[in-house]
Amino acid sequence: MNSQKFIAGLASAAMVLGLAGCGSSGSNSGSSSDSKPLIVGTTQELAGVFSPIFYQSAYDGWVVDMIYEPMLRYTKDSELKPYLAEEMPEVSEDGKTITFKLKDGIKFSDGTDLDANDVKFTFTLIADPSYDGRFTGNADFIEGYTEYHDGDAEDFSGIEVVDEHTVTFHLTKTQYDSVSTLGGMGIISDEQYEYKKGDLGDYKSKNDEPMGSGPYVLNSYDKASGASLTKNENYTGEGDYKISRVIVKTIAEATELTSLQNGDINYFPESIEADIIGPASLDENLTFDHYFRAAEGFFGYNCKSGTTADPAVRQALSYATNRPEFVDAYFKYPEASEELEKVPLGYVPDVYWNPVSANLGKVVTGEERLDGLAIYDYDLDKAKQILDDAGWKVGADGIREKDGEKLTVKFLLSEGNSVLEMLIPIIQKSWKEIGVDLKQNTVDFNTLLDTVTPGSGNEDWNVFFMTTSYTGVENADSNYNLMSGDPNNYSGLEDAKLDEELTAGRSTMDEKESVDNYKKAMITENELIPYLPIYGNELFNIYAKNVKLTETGPVRSWAQALDSAEIE
Repeated sequence: MNSQKFIAGLASAAMVLGLAGCGSSGSNSGSSSDSKPLIVGTTQELAGVFSPIFYQSAYDGWVVDMIYEPMLRYTKDSELKPYLAEEMPEVSEDGKTITFKLKDGIKFSDGTDLDANDVKFTFTLIADPSYDGRFTGNADFIEGYTEYHDGDAEDFSGIEVVDEHTVTFHLTKTQYDSVSTLGGMGIISDEQYEYKKGDLGDYKSKNDEPMGSGPYVLNSYDKASGASLTKNENYTGEGDYKISRVIVKTIAEATELTSLQNGDINYFPESIEADIIGPASLDENLTFDHYFRAAEGFFGYNCKSGTTADPAVRQALSYATNRPEFVDAYFKYPEASEELEKVPLGYVPDVYWNPVSANLGKVVTGEERLDGLAIYDYDLDKAKQILDDAGWKVGADGIREKDGEKLTVKFLLSEGNSVLEMLIPIIQKSWKEIGVDLKQNTVDFNTLLDTVTPGSGNEDWNVFFMTTSYTGVENADSNYNLMSGDPNNYSGLEDAKLDEELTAGRSTMDEKESVDNYKKAMITENELIPYLPIYGNELFNIYAKNVKLTETGPVRSWAQALDSAEIE
């Protein structure tokens, strides 16, 4: 499934939901938690794109997770389980027919029923000719997609509404991750707005007016200060939601710990910064939990234009990036409790891939080595030799040139990013030594994301830093950010051999055959190096001791774990 969310790569990836105003329902009415909001700290602005088919960042994605529900969802232990679905779907032997049965009695927040027609409608929006979001790959393998998207068909024929609670997907091809791809999509009401083929209208222009079947509803949103959500009075799903209010509060960078200590916030999720985690572990009023992070911080190279369109330049820059130096320095606790000292925080990945992949995650972390996989260990001599061999010669000013073009590398930075504050000085020195003229341009994270998104029309950059956060365990996630022309391929890489290997990995129901082809894709990817993984890490949620929110995991965010949370 396209289960990637993009974040700024900050020490805190914590950014997303909230609420104000009171609300309670069912047996929770009058509970002590009703008057105690969960106040979540964030150092990044939300973009306000709270739609399961249009959101891009993890921050908006957490809001989506609280408001919209999928048919299937991952547990704390990374197991895919029924959610809106009554049971796991029935899959034909060839994997091309998948049938979901929905639970009875599920309602949207406006009180209307959620049924099989809403499931079909959600995927119909993605198949619409005017759809320009990043989830095309969640629908384009369903029969009738081409006829609906490119032709004059009035119905998405490959999705069959068998009855009110049964929907069958007929696929054009076998796809290894089809169950998680279809099951993981948040379901949209077919009654909220009027829809006409070719015009998504309100569904795009009113992304800040979400309406799902989830436990919370959006109460307010302000780009500068954050968002707020309240309890969905019409919630009919499972889970004992004792926290009736969640508030996202935008705080200044470097105030994360003090904001927790003085009570301005009581939950700071997904922190990776040792300077916050260490001191927090010594505070008797705070506690934490942690788990292996389903994410990588990475450099993305512009493979379409500029100096980084040359793969030799990308390889040289990668060898000239001292990733171990950064990881050792950034993930070192200045002070820490005895318990925390036992937890290793960061590591250097071998390849840009899902580190919690069910069968290739250990290759990512370096626990297993894959024959033929190029590993970009820090090596300035090798970087220089690659540039020499590719015709990039050192000029009188120390900057390399080729065919009259200077080896200028334009780095697009996101502001307020502690990772970059430490990482940029490291590469300034080493990249200069190999003959690179490094230029920097700093923008806010949402502007960075808009700039590097395929189709933006802005190619005046060579490198960016971001973090990909995965919400599933599929190798097929790499099909999205590596496949030629995919809206998630931020590097703009186009390579027929890699496309063939990725397609082969996905187009089978045989696990061994799939893994073997994805191993080939890994090797090809690292030769082309469109993305250089900088770090992976353990992830920490830090919070006040009266907050009980512990059922999080690598692919289960705090926003999904509120069904077992409370504030004492």
